[in-house]
Amino acid sequence: MLRICGNSKTVGKAFQVKLVERMPRVYKAVKAKSGCFEESKIYFDLTYDHSIVYPGPNLNMIVGANGTGKSSIVCAICLGLAGKTAILGRGDKVGLYVKRGCNKGSVEIELHKAKGNLVINREIHVENNQSTWMLNGKHSSQKTVEEEVKALQIQVSNLCQFLPQEKVGEFAKMTKIELLEATEKSVGPPEMYEFHCELKTFRTKERELEVIEEPYLKVLYTAEEKYSLKKSFYSGKTSTSNSAVRPSQYLTMAVDAEEKRQLEEQIRTAEKSMQAIDVQMSAMQERTAKLDRRDNELRAQKKGLSEMKGKKRQLEQKISTKQDSLRQMEQGGIDLQKAEEETKAQISAVNSQKVAIVAEFMAHMKLSMEKVYMALETVGMTAEKTKLETDCREGSAELRQACAMLEQRKARLLEMCKGLMRRAREICNMDPGESAVPPDLHTAFSQLPDTMDEIDAMLNEERSRAECFTGLSENVVDEYNRREQEIKNLEKELDEKSNALKTYRQNISEAKERWLNPLKQLVEQINDKFSDFFRSMQCAGEVDLHSENEEEYDKYGIRIRVKFRSSTQLHELTAHHQSGGERSVSTMLYLMALQELNRCPFRVVDEINQGMDPVNERRVFDIVVRTACKETTSQYFFITPKLLQNLQYADEMTVLCVHNGPHMLPPNKWDEKAFTRRCVRRKGK
Repeated sequence: MLRICGNSKTVGKAFQVKLVERMPRVYKAVKAKSGCFEESKIYFDLTYDHSIVYPGPNLNMIVGANGTGKSSIVCAICLGLAGKTAILGRGDKVGLYVKRGCNKGSVEIELHKAKGNLVINREIHVENNQSTWMLNGKHSSQKTVEEEVKALQIQVSNLCQFLPQEKVGEFAKMTKIELLEATEKSVGPPEMYEFHCELKTFRTKERELEVIEEPYLKVLYTAEEKYSLKKSFYSGKTSTSNSAVRPSQYLTMAVDAEEKRQLEEQIRTAEKSMQAIDVQMSAMQERTAKLDRRDNELRAQKKGLSEMKGKKRQLEQKISTKQDSLRQMEQGGIDLQKAEEETKAQISAVNSQKVAIVAEFMAHMKLSMEKVYMALETVGMTAEKTKLETDCREGSAELRQACAMLEQRKARLLEMCKGLMRRAREICNMDPGESAVPPDLHTAFSQLPDTMDEIDAMLNEERSRAECFTGLSENVVDEYNRREQEIKNLEKELDEKSNALKTYRQNISEAKERWLNPLKQLVEQINDKFSDFFRSMQCAGEVDLHSENEEEYDKYGIRIRVKFRSSTQLHELTAHHQSGGERSVSTMLYLMALQELNRCPFRVVDEINQGMDPVNERRVFDIVVRTACKETTSQYFFITPKLLQNLQYADEMTVLCVHNGPHMLPPNKWDEKAFTRRCVRRKGK
């Protein structure tokens, strides 16, 4: 049931009153297919206030003059099944499909389902272009409705199933690839389109693995050729070039025995120098100790001399005091002779003391001079000691530096020797723990000279030859090693990608077998029907599976070729080669070829007979009636503004006449029998 209604809060004369009515029909009981319309309610449109459509299970022909609102039923089906407004091509906002002057509208569609019919209700609000959804009377979301519709294999976005009036011309504009995908979705098994997508994905991965392009690798060397890769800046394509390389030369490295011997001799000389310096340092340390002891003794003597000087000053003071006393005594009339004798005796004693003091002082002076001489000798020895220490330190630093450099050189030579040994084992394909030389290498080594001098001469000769080559970089060995490592990495990556490529090819082979064989059978069935239809119209047409390359699965397509005159050849159906009527005929017959194969529950075609000449229109109509009224086909909606006279009808078809105008009777006053009697009487006259 399809019911149309518009709700308005405006006051005034109704815009129009319309009626969708069924004409009497008789058809056999047909088992309904899941997803077909049992009864649809439409509560909105540009035209209807309220209307109900009761479609039949087979061919439903909706007839009405232009402007009566036939396409409103198509719009209601699309929007009620959660289709996009772009499918209809009439307006981009859903609110534009509500009758003018109404605030909201609704669509209610009832679809057959084995475990209970599915009732979808959509209410559209004009103000914000929003919709509310209900499923079987319960509030729902648009996503849930879309999932339910998809589960019933309904595809309103597929032109092979749902072809509104504004999209009729686009069918002929579809590419072969688009037509194949639409046909797969419409009449193929559910897994056919999935297999096709899977194949395209596998093929894309396969193409990526077939061409290994490393942007950092510009040049690749093999044993005999040099390959260069260059990527075009404009097209992005990669081109390669190759050239022959010169014969390979030996890259050798040896230890200089003479230089090693000289270094070892320098080490031994340096060690002897260190030992001699150590002996000199010990002797100097002993002499320094003796000088320190002599210095201490001289200091003690100097201290004694200082004490004697103090005593001398005390005696001189006493002599001065005595002289003063003598002068006083002379002045006081003392016995001068006696005093003189006493004084002489004292003076003699004092002089004796002075002589002793002077003698002692001279002895001390002699000691002081010796001390001075010893101090000067000490200073000289200290300077010599300092110089020796400086020389020793400098010699020690140079020796340590030389030893460090020697150790570094020794470590480098050792590491180099180890590296050369590892390299030799790798070149000889020897295991790390293997020590025995392979027989072939042993044979090669046996051919070398026996003495070191001869081997050195041979090496010098090879070095001289190597030095004759020009244009070689000093970093050629590093470059060679780097590229060798790159080659190893690329070989590893190539092995991984080769395994992945084998896996993808195996998957492609399996998926291709599952997809291509059923697809070919399907296209053959479509071609048989399509050719029969064209043959019955005294024309020719065929459908084939087209592909320029069998392995390019994204390039597969369905090609339709037709001819309407015996004097011409078959031409591919395009938007420009055939006339509008010829395109309509071809489109209609292709859809009818799908009809018996169709797994979708219904098909809608709106005014496709426009532009056909009467002969072709009659022929197409007969094919539509014969095909769409079979019990094995799905429900079919054929909308047309006109029909030719004396057409052949079938009991299984349902004719829905859409009337429109200001003088139409309300549905509750319509008398079907009275209308039939008037028609019969009018025909009798």
